[in-house]
Parts: sequence; C-alpha cells; structure tokens
Amino acid sequence: MFVTKNIYQSSRRSITGPGGANTFFLIDKGITLVDTGLRGRSKRILSDVRRLAYKPSDITQIILTHHHSDHMGSLAELKNATGARVLAHPADAPYIDGTLSQPGPLRPKWLVKLLSPFSSMWSTVPAEVDRLLNDGDELPLLGGIRILHTPGHTPGSICLFIPREKLVIVGDLLTHRITLRLPSRLFMVDMEQEINSIKKLAGIDFSVIAFGHGRPILHEARQEVIRFAEKLDKRKFR
Repeated sequence: MFVTKNIYQSSRRSITGPGGANTFFLIDKGITLVDTGLRGRSKRILSDVRRLAYKPSDITQIILTHHHSDHMGSLAELKNATGARVLAHPADAPYIDGTLSQPGPLRPKWLVKLLSPFSSMWSTVPAEVDRLLNDGDELPLLGGIRILHTPGHTPGSICLFIPREKLVIVGDLLTHRITLRLPSRLFMVDMEQEINSIKKLAGIDFSVIAFGHGRPILHEARQEVIRFAEKLDKRKFR
C-alpha cells in the first residue's frame, strides 16, 4: 500500500506477523529501503521493486530502525543483491555488523534460560554498516528526512521524520493493533527510555505515522500519540 504518494509499505502476512515487520520504500530518484523484514523476505521486496517499475539497483540505501531480526533478517542478502549502503544508529551497529550477537528475549529469566539453546531463531547474517546515523542528522531526500534517536526498545532505535510529508516512521517504538501499544517487553532494553522516547515523538509536528507492526494512522496521528503518552504517565511498570 502507498502511505503517501512517495512512501510505499510492503507487508506479508505470516505466523510471525506481517513478514516479520513492515518494510518501507522511500521513493525519490531511486529507492531508500527502511527495514528488511525476516530472513527470506528479499525476494518479495525485490518483486515489489520491479512491480513499481524500478530495478534492484535502484535501491541505493537501506536504513534500519533497529537491529532486531524481524527488521534486519534480509539485510545481508539485499545489500549483496543491490549494492545499497546500510545506515543505522551507532548503538545498534555492533549487532548489525556481527560484533555483538543478537540478544534474543531479555525477560523473564525463566524464558531466557528456556530459549537459550534456540538462539538461531533470532540470529542474523551480519552486514557492514556504511553510515552511522545520530539524533538530528538529516538525509537529503523527500525534502529532508530528520533522524530521531528513540532508545528503549533497543539502545539505537531510531525514527524517521519527514516534515514535507508530515509523516514519521517509528519502527518498534510503538505498534498499532487496533489501538496504539507498546512493543513486546520481552525484547525491550529500557522501559524508562522507551516512555521518554514516546514523549519525544509526541513533541514532533506530524499527522501520519507508520509502524514496523500494524497499519499506518493516516490522519491526526500526533493526537493519538499524545493521548497514549499521557496514559503511560499514569501506569506503573516493574
């Protein structure tokens, strides 16, 4: 589906959700890909590229919102197929390039112990990160894309704010299943940072929001995020 005329969302239903995570094509004199879904998603992504009358080589950049396997599972294969440069936040880069192993579930302790022999389920194929993205950096496409560092889900989670489109792509900062929700706490690094990052997002002027999981909100999205942030202030998290 097209979220706006320049931003295409590619999804595929599977037992793990829509292809592991939604993938976005930012179309502006070529394609910048945002996230890559699970392993095995690359053929579907390249098929969508051709269906939009582009070639795989037209993918010049791949931006990762964070390092989890449902967002970077097909990264190495797509980088090899397209020659695209990979962009990510420095705090997540070691998990992307293989310097650090994917951590898998972080809690509860009994589940971490139970699943430890099955770490291949969330392992990823490393890929070199060609450019590090920091908070406030701007990319020169679609009139300028501003990088927002929004840690909590992972140390290097980022959102992409596109002022011209009044749109923000949030990765797993939030999910959208009928209503706004927090991402799974099983994989969350820091709840306090997560809440502060959502409040930071609420201060940005946008009307459309696109998620790693779930359908986009196309109208008055900021108001929904503000209301959700206010609810979080009233909840207690252990």
